[in-house]
Amino acid sequence: MRVETLCIFAFVAFVFADDDPVTCGSAVKLINAQSKVRLHSHDVKYGSGSGQQSITGRDESDDVNSHWQILGANKDKCSRGTPVKCGDNIRLLHVTTKCLLHSHDFPGPLTKNYQVSLIFFLTVL
Repeated sequence: MRVETLCIFAFVAFVFADDDPVTCGSAVKLINAQSKVRLHSHDVKYGSGSGQQSITGRDESDDVNSHWQILGANKDKCSRGTPVKCGDNIRLLHVTTKCLLHSHDFPGPLTKNYQVSLIFFLTVL
């Protein structure tokens, strides 16, 4: 398994059959177009820095811990089925653990770049 930080996900490719639009409420997998690594998480906390749930990259295409649901940004309404347009702000909810993708200025354990993690919110929808 290769562990990578979110920085490699700066160029993400959404791959959908029949050019279906990405919509609010959609469950997607985020894949790095160059390395083919999927954004992944599971209930393992960082041992330093934020102590929040860790984010990694995985090669496996059938891993259920690589599913993310698209939500509206913060309190923005994003009704299920509404197409997400280029430039829209969104939140990503990890489907398995119900935590939101989050970044902050703690150094990552491997690269010392900003740490990316998941944070639990009581109300995310």
